[in-house]
Amino acid sequence: MGGQTQQRDQLLFVFDVGGVFIELNADRRRTALEAGGRWSGGSAPDAGLAEANMLFRLGRISEGDYLDRVQHIYGLTIEQVLAAETALLSGVLEEMASYVRQLRVAHRVVCLSNTQAIHWRHIIEELLGPEFFDACYLSHEMGMEKPAEDIYLAVQERENVWADQIIFVDDTLDNIRTSRRLGWNSIYHTSAAETISHIEQVLRQPTAAQQL
Repeated sequence: MGGQTQQRDQLLFVFDVGGVFIELNADRRRTALEAGGRWSGGSAPDAGLAEANMLFRLGRISEGDYLDRVQHIYGLTIEQVLAAETALLSGVLEEMASYVRQLRVAHRVVCLSNTQAIHWRHIIEELLGPEFFDACYLSHEMGMEKPAEDIYLAVQERENVWADQIIFVDDTLDNIRTSRRLGWNSIYHTSAAETISHIEQVLRQPTAAQQL
């Protein structure tokens, strides 16, 4: 993670990752996790599993602790759990990825993602690469997550920008609602074509209203 001093007239682009740049396939993950025979995606929620996922997503337990907890719930080996976790991340959404590579030529681009160490390692090592973003703000490193306001405010402070300098893109409405409440210019991502069109409008009118 890292920030820089932004001039008052510069824009900062803040992107979510999953569903924006990375295609997510929850069915593949669920099928792989059900292979152990102890857990079913259609069964009642497991409190221990929900807690382990939350703690790992916020960086409050290590990867080893997480794997040790959940492998017994799933009835899988650690290797099988790792394979199932990465099965969720099925590929790069190239239209958005290509556009943002061009966007970075003239603008600072960072990510703000609710994620965990296994997923993020796969994204950086196998999918987007370590240089895709200028900085990465991640729930498991910051101990905070969207849609709580604290992680948004932490990003704004570390990047040293005003709220109206930020263009935020996310595919989850709750996350968008928080960003708009804080005064960020916000784009609810539903397709690459629509998001790119909205960004181009912002670039033509840097003071565009929040309701994009």
